[in-house]
Amino acid sequence: MTDTWTAQLDLAGLRSAQAPLTWGQRVIYEAVRSRTEAHAYDYNIKYFVELDGTFTTEDVLAALRQVVAAYESLRTVYLPGTDAEPPRQSVQGEGRLPVRIEPMAAGADPEAETVRLHTRMAESGFDLSHEWGIRVTLLLAPGGAPFRVLLYLSHVALDGWALRILEQDLRDRLAGRPAADAAGPRRTQPLDLAEQEQSERGRAMNRRSGTYVRKVLDGAPQSMFAGASGDPGAAHGELRSAPMDAAARTIALRCQVSTATVHLAAFAALLARRNGTTRCALKTIFANRVGADRQGMVAPLASDVVLCPDVSGPAFDDVVRATHKDTLRGYARAQYDPADLDGLIAAAGQARGQRLDLSVLHNDTTLLFGEPEQRTRTPEDTAEEGADDRSFSWAAPFALPALKLYYNVSSEPEGPRTVHRLVADTAYLPRDDVRGLLLDMETLLTESARRPGVPMAAPDGFLVRPLARGDDWLLTDASWADLGAMRRALLGLEAVADAELLVDRDAAGAPRVTVRVVPHARGDGGRPVTVAEVRRAYEAALSVLPDVVLPHYYLVERPQFRVASH
Repeated sequence: MTDTWTAQLDLAGLRSAQAPLTWGQRVIYEAVRSRTEAHAYDYNIKYFVELDGTFTTEDVLAALRQVVAAYESLRTVYLPGTDAEPPRQSVQGEGRLPVRIEPMAAGADPEAETVRLHTRMAESGFDLSHEWGIRVTLLLAPGGAPFRVLLYLSHVALDGWALRILEQDLRDRLAGRPAADAAGPRRTQPLDLAEQEQSERGRAMNRRSGTYVRKVLDGAPQSMFAGASGDPGAAHGELRSAPMDAAARTIALRCQVSTATVHLAAFAALLARRNGTTRCALKTIFANRVGADRQGMVAPLASDVVLCPDVSGPAFDDVVRATHKDTLRGYARAQYDPADLDGLIAAAGQARGQRLDLSVLHNDTTLLFGEPEQRTRTPEDTAEEGADDRSFSWAAPFALPALKLYYNVSSEPEGPRTVHRLVADTAYLPRDDVRGLLLDMETLLTESARRPGVPMAAPDGFLVRPLARGDDWLLTDASWADLGAMRRALLGLEAVADAELLVDRDAAGAPRVTVRVVPHARGDGGRPVTVAEVRRAYEAALSVLPDVVLPHYYLVERPQFRVASH
């Protein structure tokens, strides 16, 4: 058996340059930097390309060198930002990539060896300020022929969609096929995309996207967990369900949408049902590979799309169609600078006297490696799926920065099932409700597939109950307000002697909140307390509370005067 050794792939004479991070790089770069907990999500990617045994080690190393030379994101380091400058990408035109050559012993389990080597490759994280975001191990079969190319890749260097591009390029080069048309346009690289994004056209696109996102935020519920108060912790549940897969396919064909849209609509409808709202505020991850120049890019391009679909129905098909329209509108405005998103959220919240909570994230990755066989079945197959052909299991939880709930849909690489995962902060969605929400999605989809047009409220047996709130809670302007907390904050103002919150309804039946204040008399005989003073003081007090709304009217009473303000 040949000993382990390391080959060095030398690269030189390629483009070297610096530029700001692309918007897609910025999303992942900031997420990786915020990963501080030991059990947090690993953004790096383990992947392998299986070979047919007809190539030599030299063939594979030569093809790998060509691939790394072709894609600048594999030869990039990332320079941290400062208070004055944002982080930058630095493409290196020369350097050396080590490739570890690992012979496999006779009788060894290839899967166990792959896991062992991937684990060793991932023992230390990437230092992206000095290291390229790619590590490679070549696993040899017992006879010495290359068996698998094992890759460990930084998500800052590429996304899941780019894995297929890398694999196909490697196979093409090994087979002697040209990886790209030499007479065609030059392959778009992240440096080129950064230049496009910083251009006037890119800035105009960013402004249009920001205007759209702000409009969505203005109509969003303040939180999808208003009043939730569970025990802190984390839970990770997984559901595999043949009836759910078949039902999603039936509904997708009926509504002329993707199964991804059906899953998202069910999740949004049931989360909003628990919250007692007719809209669900969340973010979904969009691959952003729109346009010929982006199709072949090896880089992270995805962005968070802010959605707030109307899930009032009345039938689930109506929810699916509404979610489909909202999603398409969001995708059309998905190219924006992520550095602006926090400011947009803060501004939208400030205008409403709230801290908007966008802590729900959805990510559907079922198309990355092809659809499971189950998803290609016909509607008639729905009736043939056994109700027992499903399984629920608990998995090791992990934390994602600034999220309370994460819903991921993926396909099993070796199996026919779609995997639905919910990862929750149990202070906001208890462990029992993690399981219940997944099973309720199955109930909703199977019932809706079987009985088109059935009202959303009709299916019996939902496990997750709406959040219980006291009489002091009010739903107004799409958000829940804790009037008790608002009243206590009002009475705590220094200038207030007596006060109350009055609730009535306008001509359209929408609740309106009026603040009535009796201020303390000024002992020095100075000017009376004004509405503006009360308003400023009260809105400052409300700004630190989670579940509040700005009052619609203010009424300041004095012995001989009554001063009102909208």
